Amino acid sequence: MHKTRDIEVVHAAVANILCPHKVVVSDSEPLSADALLHHAALPNVALIYLYYGTEVRVDVSQLGFFLLEFPLSGKATTYCGSDTVVFGPGGAVVAGPYQQFRTDWAVDCSKLLIKIESNALENYLSTLLGRRQIRALDFDLKIDMTAESSSALAMIVRWILQELEQRGSLLNTAPLAGEQYQRMLMWALLHSQPNNYSRELAAREAIQIPHYVSRVERYIQEHYREAISLEQLVELCNVSERTLLEGFKRYHDVSPMKLLKLTRLDYVHLALKEADPAHHNVTDIALAGGFSQLGKFSTEYKERFGESPSDTLKG
Repeated sequence: MHKTRDIEVVHAAVANILCPHKVVVSDSEPLSADALLHHAALPNVALIYLYYGTEVRVDVSQLGFFLLEFPLSGKATTYCGSDTVVFGPGGAVVAGPYQQFRTDWAVDCSKLLIKIESNALENYLSTLLGRRQIRALDFDLKIDMTAESSSALAMIVRWILQELEQRGSLLNTAPLAGEQYQRMLMWALLHSQPNNYSRELAAREAIQIPHYVSRVERYIQEHYREAISLEQLVELCNVSERTLLEGFKRYHDVSPMKLLKLTRLDYVHLALKEADPAHHNVTDIALAGGFSQLGKFSTEYKERFGESPSDTLKG
């Protein structure tokens, strides 16, 4: 928890958690009250409570990630691309990674900010669609948190906050628990907030996906780092190999083992982008992602992402 009246201290801390940005205070006086900053992190999600205590304007040329803003008190005005939203408690916004972003804070404004890594959200979208996305994910900016359609998102945000407040929280001690909460948050955002994939997601949800396909999907998402065979997956869902393969072909257009490989590749891609090349290497990250044949991995990685793993690591 940071508590200070030095705007530069707050600016530096927020930049370290989120991204470089410009802060303009309404006047040259010290903050009228102690600014507060509290930060907690899941694997690909950061949660930040922020209060400046004075009127502030924040400018970012491009976020580079998805940002949700939830005012807990006071008013804010957010500009993203050509859209503008004035909102307070009961409202929220979700800004995308590719547009210019600006937000004005009233003197009494405090916010919960949720940063979601764009690769993580877009890879999860691809998993839900059963294919790679072909267009950049784009949400409507304004979220009405009082609407029935936003109830799942509101509930999950409350769950995460309550869990993080517990001293012995599993989110701080068990990485798998953090991944599960993170996945629920991304699912709720994608299904509750209108976006350019909403129709396709709704159509897919309307299809009755066989229980054995869903079970294998979940197992792969949770255990992709481990050695997994087709025989294991068949035994897991208690159907014949032919039934499992036909189900995946129909609903995913790929085999279970191909979905496993794509999931591993997406994990390694994200890990390489976030890793510091001075302290990490491709081999260790690939092995942690479930790959054992490194030559084959490099070929498949380049086919999927258009560059070598080492190029991704170098940035």
